[in-house]
Amino acid sequence: MNRDDVIRMAIKAGDDWTGTHPKDQEFLIRFAGLIATAEREACKDLWEAQKLTDRQISDHIVAAVEAEREACAQVAEEPYEFTSDEAHRIAKAIRARGNK
Repeated sequence: MNRDDVIRMAIKAGDDWTGTHPKDQEFLIRFAGLIATAEREACKDLWEAQKLTDRQISDHIVAAVEAEREACAQVAEEPYEFTSDEAHRIAKAIRARGNK
């Protein structure tokens, strides 16, 4: 998760990012980073507790990447400054990355 991801999610959650004090913006970015780190650690602990094989872990990672790719494609299709044709072209390109 990068700064742009945090900003996008904050706006989607209803924050007026441009009206948010810079110190609060930096807090939100640091806080999101801590949440992401905690989630990664929780996943790692869960996998270790379940004694998953390398293949099972790999399968989980592939599924997570596919889910993230689909989520990105859906974001591309949300109404922003793109035309409908452009949005569908971008979403199709994102989904096609899974076939490389």
